[in-house]
Amino acid sequence: MQQETWARLVFEISVAAFAVGEFSQAVKWRRGASRTDLRGEVVFRIFFAGILMLPLAQTLAPEAILDGAWVFGLGTVIGWLGLMLRWWSFATLGKYFTTVVKTSADQVVVGRGPYRVLRHPSYTGLLAAFIGCGLMLGNWVGTAASFLLILVGLIYRLLREEHAMIDSFGDAYLDFARDRARLVPFVW
Repeated sequence: MQQETWARLVFEISVAAFAVGEFSQAVKWRRGASRTDLRGEVVFRIFFAGILMLPLAQTLAPEAILDGAWVFGLGTVIGWLGLMLRWWSFATLGKYFTTVVKTSADQVVVGRGPYRVLRHPSYTGLLAAFIGCGLMLGNWVGTAASFLLILVGLIYRLLREEHAMIDSFGDAYLDFARDRARLVPFVW
């Protein structure tokens, strides 16, 4: 196979893996959970815009090329590391991981797995997956625009999520949050 065919196959497998992982989490329903984020549609629209920026930028800014097999390779590594971190977060939280901010009476604050270091490792993984995808597509405008839109949506969501966790768990969540960065270890 030619290099371009391999690259397209790797990209398509990566996107399919991401989609399957996200869909499997989106269809989960937790008995006894109450929805605490009624503004989820705002985040969904921001995420959708971030996703659209990846192919749209190739049309609007075709000169913003990131060229070379090394860029594609770097994007593949970053993207898959992001997916693995996100999936590890899913597995660590188990039934408590949902795509809509929810709390339930049986829920606990989890401090194991990637949650030993970060408050929101699944969001860090999501950002890395989008950076990787953008690099794989090879357009720096799309990569940057997608990253910034997704980051804005995630910050909005994680702040709402933290308020819900504080309302539900009080000091237990505040103690957990005190020793962990939100998205980037030792930074924020």
